[in-house]
Amino acid sequence: MNNSRSIQGFRDSLLLLLWGGFVLWLSFTGRLSIYLHPSLQPYTTASGVVFLLLALFVFRSYYSRMLGQAISHQHHHECEDHGHDHGCDHEYHHHNSGEGLGALIFKTVLLLLPLAIIISGKATAYSITTVQNRGVVDNISKLPSAQSAVASTSFSSVPSSAASSTLATIDSSASLTSTTNASVGPMPLQVIDMLYAVQMPSYRSEFEGKNVELVGQYIPMNTGNPKGDRFQAIRMFMTCCAADAKPVGVTVQYSKPLKVSEMGWVKITGKPTFPMEGGKRTALLEATKVEECPAPSEPFVY
Repeated sequence: MNNSRSIQGFRDSLLLLLWGGFVLWLSFTGRLSIYLHPSLQPYTTASGVVFLLLALFVFRSYYSRMLGQAISHQHHHECEDHGHDHGCDHEYHHHNSGEGLGALIFKTVLLLLPLAIIISGKATAYSITTVQNRGVVDNISKLPSAQSAVASTSFSSVPSSAASSTLATIDSSASLTSTTNASVGPMPLQVIDMLYAVQMPSYRSEFEGKNVELVGQYIPMNTGNPKGDRFQAIRMFMTCCAADAKPVGVTVQYSKPLKVSEMGWVKITGKPTFPMEGGKRTALLEATKVEECPAPSEPFVY
């Protein structure tokens, strides 16, 4: 039996076992949300189970083949010991149908590379260059999954899964704010909420001018900032997976100096406003406090 073919069978079962176990680990620890939209996560978890089952079948096939080869080797040696008297076939066929050892190692490295990238944390690490290349989206109509939400103008309809989630969050937060004072603290808000509000007046009225708290990544504004008191707060909006994530952002106005690194996480407290600038309505957060903070457990918005 060819050595590389023997190694290949064991390699295949081990890789399937590794990938299946890793997918299930991501799922059960909640880390799958960093890489996939929630609607795709159940299917991915199911694929992890399938990988484990395939690993068992491949290992069973590998074991059976190894056992068959061992029996064939034993029969061949018995034939050599007893000669022609027992009708043994003296021809021993050495098959060389497996891929070369070099190709086997190369393919294995390629299959393990995505795992290494995920473990290193580089899979969802976006730099300022990535944001600049993809462009910051400040208009909700430019996000494919939000097209139906833009057409809606009231809470009575449920435009999309993304919009319904944020509407529910703001609606509950707004009701709390209306029945209590500052003891409750600022209303939690997402960047994507402010973009929806630009297009939806009824949505906008729920938190315009109220005290809110928003978490995002800091992007300095080099243009359209004559007074030097503005920056952008962005979040990565996921439509399908981390690979297609687009930066969505709002402009933050803050008069005090900031010492925050590019793409650093900040918590912003202030009041949302929606002024007309350049002939169109925009989202502007007038900040009263900006401070660095840890990255949230789920860096993406949907």
